Amino acid sequence: MAFYKPISLESPMPALTLYSSPRACSLACHIALEESGLPFELGQVKVREGQHLNDTYLKLNPWGKVPALQIDDEVLTEAHAILSYIGDLAPSDKHLLPHDPLPRARAHEWMNFLSSTVHIAFRPLFKPHFLISDEKLYPQLQKVGIPNLRKTLKEVDHRLKGRTWALGDTYSVVDPYLLVFWIWSQRDDVVAHVTKMPNWRAHAERIFERPATWQCLNREGVTKDNIADP
Repeated sequence: MAFYKPISLESPMPALTLYSSPRACSLACHIALEESGLPFELGQVKVREGQHLNDTYLKLNPWGKVPALQIDDEVLTEAHAILSYIGDLAPSDKHLLPHDPLPRARAHEWMNFLSSTVHIAFRPLFKPHFLISDEKLYPQLQKVGIPNLRKTLKEVDHRLKGRTWALGDTYSVVDPYLLVFWIWSQRDDVVAHVTKMPNWRAHAERIFERPATWQCLNREGVTKDNIADP
């Protein structure tokens, strides 16, 4: 399924196809593309149905993960890398990724923190089998993992204090990445384990007010009624 938008650039625009799964980290890339105004196609890869492991997708991305962004004949993986690429490719008036050295470094600081620390903190609840093979030990793993998850999410909330967006007053590719983990934190099987995060909640509410957010969520089959589903 294709979702094209007109764009006028002097240099040829690469053909972009994003492979995304509902509520996965790929949602951040989907929203960033929609916000950018760049022409792209969306390829649905429903992880919960095992579509990321079929032969067609594995030929594209042998790692079998989402997101993956096909750029002409090349494939780029990892949300942090894809978001950075989108930010650089987007028209400059979108301001999706800073060009000045320190603000740019802050954007990468955020995205590295989200990919390497926040994402992994959910594993004791979402994918304990990635960490330990004996199911009998899952409760012990979660006894340690859940407090760490709570602490990590509170750190996100702390970093957002007094900010409209992750980088200050300007919306960037970091913000939809933050939204992914906010949605995860509000899942029916997670929300009871976390504390109130007023700064992050306000940040998420601002993102939900942006038309691109719901355009992408609805395109992936996510609605206000099922957004908190596992």
